[in-house]
Formats: sequence, structure tokens, C-alpha cells
Amino acid sequence: MALTFRDVGYFLAVAKAGLLATAAAECEISQPALTKAIRRVEAEFGLELFERSARGMRLTAAGLRFLEQAQRMYVEYSDTVLLADEMRAQRAGLMRIGATDTTAHNRVMPALASLLRKRPALRVRLRFGRSDTLMREVISGDLDVAVVPVYEGQSPECDLVSIDTESVQPVVRVGHPLARKARISLEDLVPYGWILAGHRSLAFERVAAAFAQAKLPAPRVAVEIPYTSEATLALSAATDLISLVPSSFLRSPGKERLKTLAVTQLEVPRSIALLMRSKSSNSPLIEALIEALST
Repeated sequence: MALTFRDVGYFLAVAKAGLLATAAAECEISQPALTKAIRRVEAEFGLELFERSARGMRLTAAGLRFLEQAQRMYVEYSDTVLLADEMRAQRAGLMRIGATDTTAHNRVMPALASLLRKRPALRVRLRFGRSDTLMREVISGDLDVAVVPVYEGQSPECDLVSIDTESVQPVVRVGHPLARKARISLEDLVPYGWILAGHRSLAFERVAAAFAQAKLPAPRVAVEIPYTSEATLALSAATDLISLVPSSFLRSPGKERLKTLAVTQLEVPRSIALLMRSKSSNSPLIEALIEALST
């Protein structure tokens, strides 16, 4: 049986999982069928691509070199198939979209609601995660697009379309002692703990830099989080902890229990952008998503 692009996809799944059982489950085929597919790929190129052992499947030196080319081939082929499907059925198709917790809530869901009303046959596969993880999945071809925040100075390895701008601001509960102050300085914040992402995050770096410049102790992170979410806001509303929250997140209903602190040094501007693989052509579906996100 001749090699197919599906076989190349199976090769990539095994390379990623390292285990036949895991890759077979993800590809929804049997292990024997997957084994035959890998053998077809190896026979086609006359190379042993995997070292097989009781612990799994490990790429050989030849397999590692083939992996990069196979990823590129598969992504380009997938783009072509998606575009052909869209041209055959203007209102159908599948979009694989990544979003962070904040962009999903305020940007992606409203845009999808509009898009699905116009294209009832559209299928969407959503994935939520951190911006850096979603960007890697766009580059690898696991996602078609991702809607993520991009901070000043960041250079994503993707093409991007800017959707909007906003700022990240410090917030506290409405009854917080700081909420009653007419004017607030960085020094006023020192006694209080923070809900922040880890020490390697841009949010922590910006806050720590502002405190250091003012010759104040570093902010005390009481609760470390992967990203801002509804759970973060609930904790802020129930404690005296300070958190950094995107301004768009505070415009949705139910956020009246929180108050923004006017501390200029801690207002971090950012843009909301749609990430796409570099040099990939936009399908009509992606163009429609960009339009829906921009309105």
C-alpha cells in the first residue's frame, strides 16, 4: 500500500507521544494499523526512523532530521486541505482555535457566537492555555490560529493581526483599605500580598521592576497562578490580596465587587492579537473570524 499524508501524520503522532498505545489512541486507530503506517514511512524513505524498546519509540538520528521536514510537509498539506474544504463549502469547515482564559471570555466566545449564526455548519475545536503554549501549537500546526495578549517588546514567531489594545491594572476588593484612599502610591501597596504569575512571568517582572525602581521591597506573592481567571477574581474579592487584571476582563458583568487602583507605574499596556503561522494563506473562515473579532 502506497504512503499517504495520513501516514506522515501518524509518524508525527508517534514522534510526539513516544508510545504506540498513546499515539494510537490519539489517532483513533489500532496499534497494529499504526505500526504498519510507521513501517510504510520507513520503507518509503529507506530509513530506520525509530529505535524500539520496552519503554517506547525513540527517534533515531535520521528520524530527528526527518521530523522537521515532515512537520513542514504536514502543516502545508493540512493548510491546503482546509482551504479546499472551505472553498467547496463556504459555510462549513473546521477551525482549531486557541485562546487564553481572558481572551476566550471577552473576545473569542462573542466572535464565535456571531460566526456560528452566519455559518451554522461550522465546526470549532477550542483549546485553552497559556499564550506561549498556544503560540507553539500554532507554529507546529496543531492550531490554525490563537487569540492571545501580546506585550510591548514581545516578538512572536508568528504572523499576527492586532485586534484591540488594553492595559493590565492592579485591582482589589471594593471594601479593601486601599480602595478608600483618594491617592495611592507604590509604598501604600507594600504591606499587602499579591496574586501573581510566577517569577519568570512578564507580569511579575513588571511589578518587581516598578518596586525596585522606587527602592521598595519586592512584591510578596501570596498566591502564584498560571494566568488570570474568574477564580483569580473570586479570590481577590474575598481577600485583601492585590492582583493584576486586564481592563477588558473588568467590563463584564459581576465585576462590580472589584476596584481598580490608579497606580501609573503598574499599568501595563498590551494588544490582543490573532496569531497565525508565518507565510500561511488565510482561508475565508479565518478572514471571517478576524472580521468577527474586530467588530
